[in-house]
Amino acid sequence: MTQMNQAKAKGVGIIFVTHFLDQVYEVCDKITVLRDGKLVGEYEIKNLPRVQLVSKMLGKDLDDLSDIHGESKAYVENGKSEPVFEAEELASDAGIKPFDFRIRKGEVNGFTGLLGSGRSECVRAIFGADRIIGGTVKMNGKKVKISKPIDAMKHGIGYLPEDRKRDGIVGDLSVRENIILALQVTKGFFKPFTKAEANAFADKYIKLLGIKTASADTPIKSLSGGNQQKVILARWLLTNPKYLILDEPTRGIDVGTKIDIQKLVLKLASEGMSITFISSEIDEMLRTCSRLIVMRDCKAVGELSGEDLTQNMIMNTIAGGDEK
Repeated sequence: MTQMNQAKAKGVGIIFVTHFLDQVYEVCDKITVLRDGKLVGEYEIKNLPRVQLVSKMLGKDLDDLSDIHGESKAYVENGKSEPVFEAEELASDAGIKPFDFRIRKGEVNGFTGLLGSGRSECVRAIFGADRIIGGTVKMNGKKVKISKPIDAMKHGIGYLPEDRKRDGIVGDLSVRENIILALQVTKGFFKPFTKAEANAFADKYIKLLGIKTASADTPIKSLSGGNQQKVILARWLLTNPKYLILDEPTRGIDVGTKIDIQKLVLKLASEGMSITFISSEIDEMLRTCSRLIVMRDCKAVGELSGEDLTQNMIMNTIAGGDEK
């Protein structure tokens, strides 16, 4: 930042691209906001409070913000059920600063923040997908070690990743093979399922989730994005997880499938599954989550629940500082 300010003082013009609001307000004079590949506008920093900047980045006008809590989001019995998963001072080599986290049986919670805030890196740390460099983890009150995804899977944790094409689907494998993949990994590849077992698993979840495919033998890469997402979801449901992490499960899919997935999340929670739900759409987070951890600059900066779980409060916490 110092070098950039020195260059400015010498008359050098600088284009600075960043996700971090503190950096924007430290060095920039003007800001250009883009959203979904389109120009939102150009603004003088001195005339744009941080909360208004966040609203423009998220596509929400402050005058139109309202609390749209869903009818039912958390199913924790009397609010007294014990945590299924707990992390203390958990940190990873992906830049995530130590954070504490817990989730109870039947709870749907989430991480929220702007792109680059660290929300996905937090759940990757929980799942052991990034190298853990500090902290302790408990499952059902007992300390466990999760240093890689197979550890998490064996402890009953499932993880639908943010980028389904890069980290989720195995494009050349069939729908059936993609569905049974996680369960096969936990069982061991030297103990393969019989064809009859694999067919039964695939048929059950194709029907349950309404996966549109010509057959279970169809390569998953031939399916639409929404149906690919359902296949990955089926993969983890087949493992019967105690705790399921869903990172952007509705990104890039049609509205109908989005609604199906949101309803499924609430249904699974009502049956006792613990779920962490991450979405770039605040409306979606408010419909599904009873508690949100707010991230900024790879650090947890707030936790919202109850009456504080509103779009205005989320944006104020993301923005930080004294701007209201």
